[in-house]
Amino acid sequence: MSTPIPSDMSIISVNQALNDALLEYLDDSIVIRFDLPDPDNLPAEPVISVFLYDLHEDLRLNTAESRQYSQGILVPGNINVCCNYLITYWDAQAVSSGGPGSEPASQAMVVMNQVMNALINHRQLAGIPGAFTRVMPPKEELNSLGNFWQSLGNKPRLVLNYSVTVPVSLTDRNDNVPSVQSVQHQVNRI
Repeated sequence: MSTPIPSDMSIISVNQALNDALLEYLDDSIVIRFDLPDPDNLPAEPVISVFLYDLHEDLRLNTAESRQYSQGILVPGNINVCCNYLITYWDAQAVSSGGPGSEPASQAMVVMNQVMNALINHRQLAGIPGAFTRVMPPKEELNSLGNFWQSLGNKPRLVLNYSVTVPVSLTDRNDNVPSVQSVQHQVNRI
């Protein structure tokens, strides 16, 4: 049995940095989960759901950067990976129409306002140099938000689409390349 090749942990670091950023702005009574709650079994406490629904290579931000050469070894390059999240708030209690959830400053609106502030005030994620963050309109990959909410029991709520592009190191293949010792040139006359 062979030993697995170590993986770059940048995506896990994005999750942790996002969790830390949200914790700075949210009340301790709100739980942060990195999945979608089951709409038939809502949690007993208020929850912010941070759902990573899409990962792909961000070709728009990839650059033609050459690999660095250091002491006879080609250092692995990087590519940019885009992580797309849906962030929603799930109250512990179902809010009926006309109830406290319909107020301009309902708990759901206050919490999502805090989430938005956390996201826009953390353009640079702690410990992740080169990360590019943005709050975006919903992506076409979701097919439609109507289909998304239908799959969650037809309980629409405010959703933020958060996108992070992060550099991911390619696997180190220990590419040993002998260094150039001397350069010679010759010009032949015709």
